[in-house]
Amino acid sequence: MPIAIKDAWVKKLAGVTLSDIKLTTFQNRHKQEAYKGKLLFTHVGISGPTVLHMSKEVGELLKYGEVTIALDLFPGVDHTILKSQLQALLIAEINKKIKNVLGKLVPSSLVPVLLRLAAIENETPNHSVRSESRKKLVILFKHTPLSVEKLLGADKAIVSSGGVNLKEVNFKTMESRLVPRLYLVGDMLNIDRPSGGYSLQLCWTTGFVAGEHC
Repeated sequence: MPIAIKDAWVKKLAGVTLSDIKLTTFQNRHKQEAYKGKLLFTHVGISGPTVLHMSKEVGELLKYGEVTIALDLFPGVDHTILKSQLQALLIAEINKKIKNVLGKLVPSSLVPVLLRLAAIENETPNHSVRSESRKKLVILFKHTPLSVEKLLGADKAIVSSGGVNLKEVNFKTMESRLVPRLYLVGDMLNIDRPSGGYSLQLCWTTGFVAGEHC
């Protein structure tokens, strides 16, 4: 399911998609799981393949307390390299304002968000960006916190979880072992899988098998 986020700035990015990012879940400051892939901001929070993969875990964690998701914009680059890249950019564009050049490192839609979270004025000239401010930006590049509110309802779900126990199904025919002539396919089955075509393939394959034996 998509995930609703408490942070107001997230809603302002509705429709923005980020590729090749990493999302890491935290509870009580303890790291849980990490997921890489694509992210879609929505009018209530976040969605997309990566979020759908992790939503079941987030739902379980929410039973025990608050959950935070850390957004890493550069999962393949460490803090030291990012610090050097940011410094080089500010020096190369020393007479410009930071709001006009930061988009060369991060998606332009995120520039005002990152500057606000780092407490940097949009109009700040690059030569006036202090060391502490640069440090804050680099930290945000690797760890922008998202406060989870809840999972959205079943009406917004893309992939189901749960279903008929697989031991009750004859996979050679997809017929129920308990109810003769009842064929069970697709989302009726208790098969957890990632989104991105796996559900469609499950439906097509099991539907084909059932159709051959009805």
